[in-house]
Amino acid sequence: MEKIKLGVVVVYLVKEDNERLLDLHLGQIGKCTRVPYTIYGSANRLLPKFRKKLEQNPRVKICECRHTHLTGIKEHSFYLEQLVNYAIEEGSSHVAVFHVDSFPIRSDWFEEVYARLSESCVLVAIMNGEIFDEKPHSSFMFFHRDFYLKYKPTFLLSEEGFSSRKYEEYCRNFKHILEGGVGYGFKIYSEGLKWYPLRRSNQGEDHSLIGSIYDDIIFHLGAAQRNAKHFNKAVLEFERHFKRRLSALLPESIISVLKWGLLKPKMILYSHIFSK
Repeated sequence: MEKIKLGVVVVYLVKEDNERLLDLHLGQIGKCTRVPYTIYGSANRLLPKFRKKLEQNPRVKICECRHTHLTGIKEHSFYLEQLVNYAIEEGSSHVAVFHVDSFPIRSDWFEEVYARLSESCVLVAIMNGEIFDEKPHSSFMFFHRDFYLKYKPTFLLSEEGFSSRKYEEYCRNFKHILEGGVGYGFKIYSEGLKWYPLRRSNQGEDHSLIGSIYDDIIFHLGAAQRNAKHFNKAVLEFERHFKRRLSALLPESIISVLKWGLLKPKMILYSHIFSK
């Protein structure tokens, strides 16, 4: 294996009641990552007590990102673009993108995704929904610095990209939602490259949007950008099935934190931070 310097990039926007989720996220990255790494995080609108928590973590480097008046996915992607640049400029050999509600659950996660990269397969990422969303999803993405430096992918597309004939062709071939990651999927398609999708392990009775495990290595809660109307119904559905397959796949230490939050939806729901 080449000399590894992993750059983990995360946009930290966390509601006041979500401290345990933040602790779980940081703890799982630390416990499950066996290669040298630095977390490059943005904290532009993070509460002071959480910023202090990040400052006290020796693995975290808070990056002073340019501010934006964008909201929603555009805001999130705006900060991610800067964080990836920070990680590359500081010499990261590989970049892993996480959301604050996603994290690894196995100690060999890095080795697993590292082994999937090749000259033609330039990205490993969550595919959020095989039926309706066939693009890389920014809740977890992993790539080598050489891919980034050569092709300069972006999380979202420019207006020029959206209006191009190539993008029309991409849309016909791959159904997708316009979220962070679509730019990477389009760039890979345009350049004739490939990416490896991490598929949902806990299919079946668990809720299709809340609490997903991908290839048995990455967990994504998936609640960060659901509005209140969506979320209340989703939580009830998820709780109804929580003790089934998902509980069997996750360690008890993770289950206990998620149960604590899901029984109190206001403690997990921080979607209004991103909403317009």
